[in-house]
Amino acid sequence: PGRFNGLTEPQWNVISKFLPSPPAVRGRGKPRADFRKIMNTIFWILITGCRWADTPKGKVWGTRSTSHRWLGIWQADGTWTNLKEGILGIAELAGLILWDRASIDGSFAAGKGGGEGVEHGFKGKGVTIHALSDGNGMPLSLIHTGAATSERDQVLPLLDAVASKLGNEGDRENDQLLLKWTRVTIRKSCEKKIRSRGIQPHIPKRVWKSRSKPKGRPLAERGDRWKVERTFAWLQRKFRRTAIRWERQWKYWVGFLSAAVCFMWVERLLG
Repeated sequence: PGRFNGLTEPQWNVISKFLPSPPAVRGRGKPRADFRKIMNTIFWILITGCRWADTPKGKVWGTRSTSHRWLGIWQADGTWTNLKEGILGIAELAGLILWDRASIDGSFAAGKGGGEGVEHGFKGKGVTIHALSDGNGMPLSLIHTGAATSERDQVLPLLDAVASKLGNEGDRENDQLLLKWTRVTIRKSCEKKIRSRGIQPHIPKRVWKSRSKPKGRPLAERGDRWKVERTFAWLQRKFRRTAIRWERQWKYWVGFLSAAVCFMWVERLLG
């Protein structure tokens, strides 16, 4: 099966807490598929980047059609979102999230366009993945847009995805998030909204190669942009399916992105 041989028992114990419970009374028809086998198959496709037709067969693997169907179902009913929020909650209690130095950036992923994706901004041959990472480079939220979408317009949606932990009163006492991002020129109105949330933005000034000296006062502290860049490197290196968007339907693509975030944090919790 390649680099991934199925979820270990500790990994499954963390993930299974946030999956839908089986019905109390079984009705007619075929019994529900084993969710652990389904997860093993989804993560195998995500990590190896292979085709669904190459899904391995065995006692620990689910069928390709069932696994593909549940990948979309869990995205549509919010299971992947609940799983990610539950795992991040455990990581927060364990003190593994460095909220004080977060970074935002975007990365292009080539892939299919058209089809159902046109309704969600996938008009070209590729998409842009926008990431909000903590001070350790671990992803806190991922969103996707069309390749031609402005990155600066995705700053607030990324913050809203984890709004309960970023700058809200009562959640963190006497602490502010130092937000850093790269290659993004923030509008003044957007910067005011960020500061109103109790977040201190750190925006690097653009350096023009044609000018001998950059205008304005230099920043007192340089942004550690390499951490959010490393986040994308981890995504594309460990989860080969995220390097290229092969899915025409957006729910399967977003499901893979959510699964990647969940798997990274599960490994961090058990590492």
